[in-house]
Amino acid sequence: MTARGRDGDDAGGTGRPPAGPAIAGALTAYACGDAFGLPWEGSAPGAAEPDRAIEIPARARWPRGGTSDDTALTLLVAEHLIACGGAGDPADLLRTLAGRAESIFGLGPSTVAAIRHFQRSGQLPAEGGRTNGAAMRALPAGWATPADAAELRRRWVVTLSSATHPSPDAQAAACVVAACASWAIEGVDGRALLAVALAEASALRKAGMNASLEELIRAIDQGAWTPPTTGVSLDPLETVGAVLHCVSATSTLESAMLTAVGLGGDTDTVAALVGGILARGRTSDQICAELTWNRHVLLPPPDSVRTLADGLAELRARPLPT
Repeated sequence: MTARGRDGDDAGGTGRPPAGPAIAGALTAYACGDAFGLPWEGSAPGAAEPDRAIEIPARARWPRGGTSDDTALTLLVAEHLIACGGAGDPADLLRTLAGRAESIFGLGPSTVAAIRHFQRSGQLPAEGGRTNGAAMRALPAGWATPADAAELRRRWVVTLSSATHPSPDAQAAACVVAACASWAIEGVDGRALLAVALAEASALRKAGMNASLEELIRAIDQGAWTPPTTGVSLDPLETVGAVLHCVSATSTLESAMLTAVGLGGDTDTVAALVGGILARGRTSDQICAELTWNRHVLLPPPDSVRTLADGLAELRARPLPT
């Protein structure tokens, strides 16, 4: 696979939008997936019947169509990347996260533990964090790096993840979804993204980060992956498996999101990651035209989405370090 030119133009005459609008579309699709999955978080597999799911019913303390901590933290990471011109200092990211924690409802256990540890000691966590929170907010690092900049993207993802998720498995899962997000901005989709994920998993194994991701992705490619009978847990590898299953097994963004909520468990994170990856270089308007139920979603302000997307696109267009 060959990436587009790094100036953000539609270099190949493919009809895809430049990187800024494409990243805005991915952010929009991510938020839509988050809101779509949120009402069913913790549900049993099959509980979200399609006709009911597309109505996006209200849930507990969230308004109808609200997004979760997934979208809030993904936007926060995008802000951090732009402000630092890259991954920056993970302590700065955690400091910002700690300062906003009271305004973000539903933070995951690893993130909460990391914040409390940081507030007590001023240090990053040195162990633990084997949950899917690092993967959940890793897509901005993929959107901000050229598709062929694998080493740079991996370094950014590991740095950002270390703020709250020192677990090698959590970081490996984040690297895989970030790689898929980067290539998806180029229009790569479906089963081709499995090849992207497999290449990243192979590189991670060779770097000593994880030995089981390759086997997991090969099982998905061969149709041998079995969804958890109790729903998708917070396990990072299980989450990656669910996302790649949805991305590769369905033909449209909406059907992939329906598959995601149908798996049960951590439905908002799985559907959000599916959305952010399967946006496939489309603009926000194109995403909203496909997901007609987006009128129920409380999306982030369009100006904020465009500003963040343009900032990430500028990072993506920078010459690679030598």
